[in-house]
Amino acid sequence: METSTTIRFFSKLLVLVSFCVSAVFAEEQNKDTPQNKDTLQVELNNRLSIVDIIIPHNSLKNSETLHNWPFFAFAAPSWTTNFKIQRSSGKLATFKTSAAGDVNFAGLAVKLDVAVELIHLLELGMQANSATALNYGRTATMMGVYDVDKRNYRQDMFFTEFAYGYTYLSSLTLPILVLLPKSKWSNIILKLSGQYAYSAYTGADDGEVWKAGNANMVNGFHYKCGATLIYMLPFKWVPMAMVAGNVTGFKHAYDFDPAYKDYNPGFKTVNIIPMVSFKLTKTWSGMFMATISRARRYEEEHYKTNEELLQKQVGAEWDLRTIMTAFTRSF
Repeated sequence: METSTTIRFFSKLLVLVSFCVSAVFAEEQNKDTPQNKDTLQVELNNRLSIVDIIIPHNSLKNSETLHNWPFFAFAAPSWTTNFKIQRSSGKLATFKTSAAGDVNFAGLAVKLDVAVELIHLLELGMQANSATALNYGRTATMMGVYDVDKRNYRQDMFFTEFAYGYTYLSSLTLPILVLLPKSKWSNIILKLSGQYAYSAYTGADDGEVWKAGNANMVNGFHYKCGATLIYMLPFKWVPMAMVAGNVTGFKHAYDFDPAYKDYNPGFKTVNIIPMVSFKLTKTWSGMFMATISRARRYEEEHYKTNEELLQKQVGAEWDLRTIMTAFTRSF
């Protein structure tokens, strides 16, 4: 199942799971927390997630072993530990810093965030991160550098090479609910966000394509911008629904080796992600979501999975990429 399309979405989906579940609990906590003029909060929380993923045929059609399957489904655990310090100065500004570690089927990642939130609407911050990943033989390559001549990835061992980088983060929260009649049905929020990041890999030279538990990358800058419409529902067991949309791409196509020119490194990928969250008990929550994407369409409809980077991009196509259900327990 060494399909780059499949691996590309796993890490994105796991990150979004954590965001969505955290948003639900944050909303509940805000209802009960008094707005003191000057407060200091220190939190340590852990989350165990069981993620069930269904991969449709279109995401498998070029897999070496699963290309004839109508779909493929599996479940994987994930553990996240987050330590957070937050200081509020009235309603004007909140200063935040956090350190987090994540362990899942793809590998291990750590990150450090620093941010300031102004009047609970605008947030600006920076993140430093590092990750290393596991490989699963011919089944899935999670970490390594692509070899153009061999048309395959060099599989690096866990803890021998590392991805690292930094990200500038910004988000603007627009409480649409203030423009609507006050009602339990009008709790709607629009969140705009942007990221500008630099990523590199200890085992890759400039121009080489690599992966370390996430999508195909090169040493250089990339970006992500989008919007999320969040609807807080007045139901105890189904507290939130949302639709997220984002655009991702690399800042400079020339960061790629000329061998990847036909692949069109400057292509912009668009993702649309509808989601519904649900609450099972006081400690267990869950969510159901799907990912619909505008991705590259190649001149050849069928090709070997490990040769995707050498295909000629001739257009774009929309497709259902993944369907996922996640169950999360907070500690």
